[in-house]
Amino acid sequence: MTKRTKDYPLPEYIETYLYHLGASGRQPSTLKRYRYDLIDVHKYFRDHNVELDTPQAWLAVPLESWKTFVNDFLIDEKLYQQATVARIVTVINSLTSFLNPLRKKMLHYAQPAHTLTVDQIALETEFDKLVRTIRSTRGLSENQLQAHPYLVNRNELIVTLFYKYGLRVHHIIRLRMNDLHLASHEFDVYDRLGNRFTLKLTPEDQSLLMNYLADIPTPVRPRWYSEDPVFVSFDFARMTFRWVYAKNQPKQLTIVMITKMMRQLNERSGLPRSVTPSMLRNAHVLKTYAVDMTPIERMNVTCMHKESSLRRYEQAYAEFGATLYGSPKQAILDQSSS
Repeated sequence: MTKRTKDYPLPEYIETYLYHLGASGRQPSTLKRYRYDLIDVHKYFRDHNVELDTPQAWLAVPLESWKTFVNDFLIDEKLYQQATVARIVTVINSLTSFLNPLRKKMLHYAQPAHTLTVDQIALETEFDKLVRTIRSTRGLSENQLQAHPYLVNRNELIVTLFYKYGLRVHHIIRLRMNDLHLASHEFDVYDRLGNRFTLKLTPEDQSLLMNYLADIPTPVRPRWYSEDPVFVSFDFARMTFRWVYAKNQPKQLTIVMITKMMRQLNERSGLPRSVTPSMLRNAHVLKTYAVDMTPIERMNVTCMHKESSLRRYEQAYAEFGATLYGSPKQAILDQSSS
């Protein structure tokens, strides 16, 4: 922690904030923890292709992206205790208020970090409604209507990977063309530590992937067996997918783009509650307990490298999962055969 805190460069506005806290009488130990927390925040968003190098960039992060950071990273991936999550949320709100005193408290956190409730699980009916909404043109602006044929397969594939394969947002963003092995109906995803998980695609979902790639015009389409990102951002002004000439590759999606897509999708769907990527992923993980499999198989199909990460799902399934997912899903087990 000391080396990381010492060597990782933070933007000037964050250093100014930490200096202000020190001048206000905060203890050095508190400042050290805050610095470590802000490094976590800055690195997370950099890994998700969002550079928080200016105050404007920090303030521009939408609430949905902050919630994904808390739920997917702090709680689900890092398994931080409730007090640690609450502290980091406090730091985020404090820095936001420092940069813009008129901004009200942005994030609220009250859920214990290791307790999974039924409210945090997406239902199959909700997933189906999201997919129907993606395919529908209802509620789209004129500009969105023009873009709809390009984005319908991409957006359905993203939601499908959350719900049926348990991917996190960072898995989606980091997926590369050379991770696809479609001859064997497989693809690889990697966590932040470099652990690889090989998942099986159903024929239906592989067709969806192929259709999405075919929607991208050839000049800007991701190239097979390359480091090109699978998921490409869209330019609504020019009605085509984006290309980064400096990198000579398509422009990949960011966490902000994905969370914005999910927010707009929820608004159009008319669902009584907002369904998040973590809720979709939670549903996939919970469903694996309706299937007989070894711990190693379960860790692979849920993209987890620690068996301890599954404990809260095991407890939740014992409490209410059998009611939701009583019948085994062979497709889940198929994903573990690699």
